[in-house]
Amino acid sequence: MVFLCLGLSRAVLGAPSVEDIVANLSRAGSQLPAEMGFRQDVHVRVLFLMWKFHSLVVRQNGEYLVETRGAPDFLPEGFMASLLDVGDALTNYDLELVGEEKNANGEPVYQVAGRRRGGSAGALGGTFWVNGRMWLVEKAVLEYDWGTLELQQDFHQVNGYTVLRSQRAATSHLGARLTVEYRDYWFGNDDMIAREDH
Repeated sequence: MVFLCLGLSRAVLGAPSVEDIVANLSRAGSQLPAEMGFRQDVHVRVLFLMWKFHSLVVRQNGEYLVETRGAPDFLPEGFMASLLDVGDALTNYDLELVGEEKNANGEPVYQVAGRRRGGSAGALGGTFWVNGRMWLVEKAVLEYDWGTLELQQDFHQVNGYTVLRSQRAATSHLGARLTVEYRDYWFGNDDMIAREDH
């Protein structure tokens, strides 16, 4: 048992600091253009019931504007928007590094946990698994006043940008399970002008 604890301590000690992890996450997020947009196609399952709906998302000056159509009433207000800023929100938390592991691709993943600072919005607290190559959150377990959310995220490249491909989530609220697929990405003014012309 002592050797196991010593091994874990050495692994965590070899990891970057929490400050470096948060700075790298912020740097990765800042690589996205100030203006962009996409669509979220959402499937929600509660027991044997299922809902399908979508959100149209526009990012302007780093802020996400989300218009959701057809969502069931039991989803908390702003829920779809909360799925978009999991990595960005880490600057609002008092964090500590609690573990280090490798993902299925052999990439380092740093586990950080913490509570939200007073005056900040978002989840009350949580644990985050940060990919140490891409500097993106692969997984999170978040605590809200309505319950917990377990989230798994997959990314891919679109026009040279690393963006969400899909999310899988489970909530303690009604035992809901969600799958979110991301598509129809556009980036910057040129692409938007081309869309408006057609």
